Amino acid sequence: MSIENPFENQGHEDGVEKEISIESTTSFQEAIANGSLEQAETWLEEAKNLEQYDDRWLDHRERDLFKAYYQAEDWIGAKRIVEKTKNPDSQAGRKARLEELSGMKYEEI
Repeated sequence: MSIENPFENQGHEDGVEKEISIESTTSFQEAIANGSLEQAETWLEEAKNLEQYDDRWLDHRERDLFKAYYQAEDWIGAKRIVEKTKNPDSQAGRKARLEELSGMKYEEI
């Protein structure tokens, strides 16, 4: 693991991503901590269709995933989360934050 990318090699063994069973907020957070961001993103998309999760919960999980992507300097992944963000105020804030952190215009990402 390098200092530049804290997610490097996490959730991976010999370049193969470990499959984590995501069934709850806790396992979602564990997937993020292990660097399984795309798997967490896929589960979050599926969770949007479940009645047990309200808009506020979804916004908080989108924020968690956005933060994980930008900490890994995965600007394309972070932009995907911005584009999927349901709350317009959160979307605008994340867009501005992404530009600030990446040093690029949103459209260039």
